[in-house]
Amino acid sequence: MSRINIIVLIAFVGLLVWVFLFGQDTVSSIQRGAQSFFGPVISGANKVEETVSGIGNETLTSVELRSELDQAERDRDRLKLEVLKLDELVEENNALRQALNYVERSPLKLVPARVISRKPSNWYNTLVIDQGHASAIAPDSPVIVPVGEQAGLVGKVSQVIGNDSSVVILLSDEVCQVSARIEGTTEQGILTGQRGALSIMPDLRLKYLSKNAVAPAGRLVITSGAGGLFPENLLLGRVKQFEPGPLTGEAVVEAAVNFDVLKNVFVILTESTGKAAGGEAPEASRIDSKP
Repeated sequence: MSRINIIVLIAFVGLLVWVFLFGQDTVSSIQRGAQSFFGPVISGANKVEETVSGIGNETLTSVELRSELDQAERDRDRLKLEVLKLDELVEENNALRQALNYVERSPLKLVPARVISRKPSNWYNTLVIDQGHASAIAPDSPVIVPVGEQAGLVGKVSQVIGNDSSVVILLSDEVCQVSARIEGTTEQGILTGQRGALSIMPDLRLKYLSKNAVAPAGRLVITSGAGGLFPENLLLGRVKQFEPGPLTGEAVVEAAVNFDVLKNVFVILTESTGKAAGGEAPEASRIDSKP
């Protein structure tokens, strides 16, 4: 019995004891009045008690709580995945829009390509793109990406696998050698990558400079155009430091292109690549000669 019922009962008993002092008719009248007065109170107390008891009965078990929590977590993860997919679509759309604008602005004849394969074991050496013979791609075709308002050299095509795929050798590989010059100076040399650096993006080396060359840190390094393989003024990187030698000097160069995040690139079509695609046997893959 609830505390409210006990209090009401005690008051009712006390009232009965008091009314017993009166006559039978008076007692009957008082009893009827008391019942009419206290009846709704007792009924309301019982309803409150039943409601409270019902709330306890509706409490979820630990299994049910775990199930609802799991469902909420699944809904949360699903929403997160949808947001990530939406962000990826927006990023891809922006990248394609920028690529289209770049192709329209560039004076070069460009073929957009997507990176479709890359192995961790030769991450800074080669990658595979989704363009080939069908797009007039040929060995030695330069590969670039936009770097701000300039074109940054990624590397060159080393092998055309088929109509829709080609292998690109990266500028960060020591085999890919480029005639280069330090902007604002007369210093020219051969820029090469470094083999063997698999965990971090390697620096480039600009060799065969004058032993006392003017190569201040931060100065841009660009293609010289010597040798005819790479167009001139493609951005290669910035000088980090200069190392003089007994006969020649050498500069350490930080690459302008971030080789870790390559997704979309552009292949430059030249007259030589067009002739190769037209049926003439392309020359063997070569490096750009020293100026």
